[in-house]
Amino acid sequence: AGTAEMEEATAGGSEGGRAPVTGAGLAAQSASAAAVQPGSDGYRSDGYTVTLWRKLAARHARGRRHALKYSRGLALHPDLFDLSRGFRPEWLAPAVLKAMEAWQGGAAAAADVREAAVRNLVTEVSPGVFTFDLLSASFCELLISELERYEASGMPPMRPNSMNNYGIVLNGPIGLERLMDLLQSSVVAPIGEALFGEEGQGLDHHHAFVVQYRPAQDKGLDMHTDACDVTLNVCLGKEFTGGGLTLCGLRGGGEVGGGERKLRLVHSHRKGQAILHLGRHRHGADDILTGERLNLILWNKSSRHRLSRGFLSKYKTRPPAAGTDSSPDLVCLSYTHDDDFEDYKPYPLGWKPVAAQAGG
Repeated sequence: AGTAEMEEATAGGSEGGRAPVTGAGLAAQSASAAAVQPGSDGYRSDGYTVTLWRKLAARHARGRRHALKYSRGLALHPDLFDLSRGFRPEWLAPAVLKAMEAWQGGAAAAADVREAAVRNLVTEVSPGVFTFDLLSASFCELLISELERYEASGMPPMRPNSMNNYGIVLNGPIGLERLMDLLQSSVVAPIGEALFGEEGQGLDHHHAFVVQYRPAQDKGLDMHTDACDVTLNVCLGKEFTGGGLTLCGLRGGGEVGGGERKLRLVHSHRKGQAILHLGRHRHGADDILTGERLNLILWNKSSRHRLSRGFLSKYKTRPPAAGTDSSPDLVCLSYTHDDDFEDYKPYPLGWKPVAAQAGG
């Protein structure tokens, strides 16, 4: 499992091996890996694992240097980097602050009290999909202006993933990983534990990024599932039309009347509002029509769940194969992942099926 997860880390995730790859942890794990001779138990005999760890450690060190340079001399809002006061109350919606009073009671707060606080906060808009007000308008504007400052600073940007050409990774050289750590531990983890059973237990590491959509750039995003256990998606702004979020079924089952390619919900984004769902929930970003939309995405992962048999069985589940799903909803088809896409509608202009792209 270690090698597979390190490969995920090189693709833009925030983990590697059996533990989160964040901060000093990556350098420590890299040093440990470098001390293991090729061929030792758990490592490939060709030295691939050690080489990969060294590359990841070097990448982390470069990112750390860039983050320190930016936060100490170039940042527009130093408060986003000085977290001695934690994730500040004025950055959160009032309803979240009220709920936090219950679930931060520690041992004194019974599990049923904490769950009731979460249930009162969220609205289940579709089975397993929840919305709630999370970020204040002032924080949304604060974060957007900081991202714009970074883009104009000449510092190297790290783009979110292979699917998004615009936007930026917050765990990268901009240096906002710690801010996202606090958001995860103080807000997202307690909510995930109350709503998602085993898959939401112990959310302890993440890949955090902001996506950006404009009509002349990235307009939308094809149907997909996320490389995480629980996905948090929060609209930051700006002004736009179109650009909704379409959700279909669950990869790997676990849903009444299931079917990964069955339409479940079309969600309209609103500034500061979060939508929360399992990472294996198939979804896609509808094309933006006018304006500009930026969304904060937090791919939350649980080290404990990722070592379970349940995770491994769902992780290995592939998208529906041709002939196995006779009546998919067309809006839920993926031209990137479904090998029977062309049985139902033509590929988008300029797009080649995966098999046709294999040879370059």
